[in-house]
Amino acid sequence: MSDAYLLVSHGSRDLRPQLAAAIIARQLSEWLEPTAPSTMPILVETAQLELAPTPLHVQISNFADRCQNNGIDRIVMLPLFLIPGVHVMEDIPTEVALADREIGDKVKLVVTGFLGDNPDFSNLFARNRLTLPSQSIILAHGSRRAGSNQIVDRLAHDLGLQAAYWSVPPSLADRVASAIATGATEIGILPYFLFAGGITDAIGESIAQLREQYPQVKLILGEPIGNSPELVATIGKILR
Repeated sequence: MSDAYLLVSHGSRDLRPQLAAAIIARQLSEWLEPTAPSTMPILVETAQLELAPTPLHVQISNFADRCQNNGIDRIVMLPLFLIPGVHVMEDIPTEVALADREIGDKVKLVVTGFLGDNPDFSNLFARNRLTLPSQSIILAHGSRRAGSNQIVDRLAHDLGLQAAYWSVPPSLADRVASAIATGATEIGILPYFLFAGGITDAIGESIAQLREQYPQVKLILGEPIGNSPELVATIGKILR
């Protein structure tokens, strides 16, 4: 059985996350090349759940056609998501099921666990924490789906951080106010986001407002996880 690989991201009107995912796909192809049969091409592409010209199931089906034309009979898909929210647990499985019905037995579809659930990924994220003060906050998007935020809460606990969320309580402002109330004069904010984009820009604007509100406190904004050889290797190991 020969494999092709599809990295599934959320999708955004901001082009930066899409371009970053495309770069990861190209680097992943190079990472996988030494392990691939010399007679088979390595196909690694990206797809978006939302804000793409076509629905995800159509993107998968089109990719399957290209795979079949290249003699590839299985697609391994990795959701580039960091928490098990509605997109991971409901939307992507629904789209994959639709694609599976369209494709039939031409190409087998396999979906791995989401990226944020991998221990190597958590270790990779932990490295970013080393650049920030001891009193820091991990800021994730968050989900209203019951239990979805537990992965962030556990990671925050393991790293000695407080967890805050962009879309659900507790908010960044609440966590910053609580830290200041306990005497903090320097607070780090570690974005639990894969790539820079519209939300990380909005986080920067929110922190600028908090700096005006609390001029006596130094707020240090860390970087999103971003691309790295370690991230590519982590993704490669999940797919293999």
